[in-house]
Order: sequence, then C-alpha cells, then structure tokens
Amino acid sequence: MAVATPSTDKALPGDAFLDLLEEIRGEILGGEMLRKPISGMTPEQIGASKRKKHLGGDANHRFEGERYLNCTDRTIRRMQLRKLVDEGGQTSVGGPTPSHPTLDRWHSMEFGLTEEEINQLEMTDPSPEQLIILGWWVHIQRNSPWQVALGTAMAGEGEKRVPGRTERFIQELDDLKREYAAMGVNVERAIALKTEHAPIGVDLEHAEFGANVVRRYVNTPELQDGVRNAFIMSLQGRGSRTF
Repeated sequence: MAVATPSTDKALPGDAFLDLLEEIRGEILGGEMLRKPISGMTPEQIGASKRKKHLGGDANHRFEGERYLNCTDRTIRRMQLRKLVDEGGQTSVGGPTPSHPTLDRWHSMEFGLTEEEINQLEMTDPSPEQLIILGWWVHIQRNSPWQVALGTAMAGEGEKRVPGRTERFIQELDDLKREYAAMGVNVERAIALKTEHAPIGVDLEHAEFGANVVRRYVNTPELQDGVRNAFIMSLQGRGSRTF
C-alpha cells in the first residue's frame, strides 16, 4: 500500500499536516472507522471477545500518565492532567464518571464475565502479539518527544474530527442499543464505555486538544515524521484490536 508522504523535507504547516494524517487514514482504513460500535454479534461472541481483551492487562490508561510525565510544557501538562482524570476516572476527584477500565468491566459483566474471572484474566500473561503491541505503545509515550507522544492521540481520538463521523457513530450506537435491549442486558451499563467515547462532549474536547498540540508544537520534519509513523502503525494494527 502506498501511504501518503509529505512532498517536502520541510515541516508542513499545522493544518496541512493534519490533512495529511487524514489522507493516510483514508488510504489505510478505506472510509471505515477505527473505533466503531461493533454490532451483529451474539452474547456468547461478545463474551468471548471480552475475555480475549482482558487477557494479560487491566485496560488502564497508564499511557496517559506517561504522556503527562513526559511533557515539559507547563500549559500542555495541565491540560493533559485534566485528560488523565477524564480517562482514569472523574470519581478520583469527586466527579460522577468512573474510569474507562471500570466502564469496560461493566460491559463485560453484562455478557457473562464475573469480577473474579476478569481479575484472573488480567493476571494471566498476555499473548506475544498483545505484549508487543502494548510494549510498543508504552515505549512511544515514554521515550518519544512529548510532542510526538501527545500527537499519537490523533489516530484514535482524531477521527472524531472527521466530517460526518459524529452522525455515523451516534447512528451505529443507537443500533447497538436496540441489539442489546433485545438481548435483555442492562443497556446503560453495556454501552457506558462506548457512550464515553462518542464524538461529542469530553471526547471531542480530547480530539481538539490533540489537534491543537499537533498544529502548534509538531513543527519540525523530525517531529512530524514521528507522529506520522506512529499514526500509520496505529491504524495498521487495528486488526489486533478486540471489542
């Protein structure tokens, strides 16, 4: 596959570089969403998928903490701290929303997994593939320039800025609600994590935060190469993602 590359060895203007990333997204995903509500599965298939996802890890957003620790710009660091609270649980500071790993567990338990089973799965060694993927992702956040680490968010969160994605995501989420209701599960708990990732509200704010960092701070050919390469790797690794 030919992936879009800059036409110059100079850094592109911020918006032009963001456009390049979206051109790459189109080439790799062909119009599909990286994060989409997955429908058409039986309860048993969903449960099996979630067992695979929990295997070898707790789905915690420690990489957001790596980004925070990595960042040396005080203003951006404060904004990343707010994002870290959103992802790691507003309940930690008296807010209403639990952490994303907790919301993920709610979904799993609606499809037959128990707390004890999830705990056991998470204490099990990950698959070699998952170990490599997670290791690469943490390495990027910990050892890259902070501009690159924060810029990697454009692969997932950045797609919420693509025109038409909001309406498409919400329609697919509504379809998923109807499927879950027909299965007799607690729909609110089953879709809590997907709702949190909807391209509205706080997650859209996260997407704009990432875009603003890229516009202003990813301003050298080396930094843009770092973000572009991580962006490509993230999209090409989508086949390894579970539910």
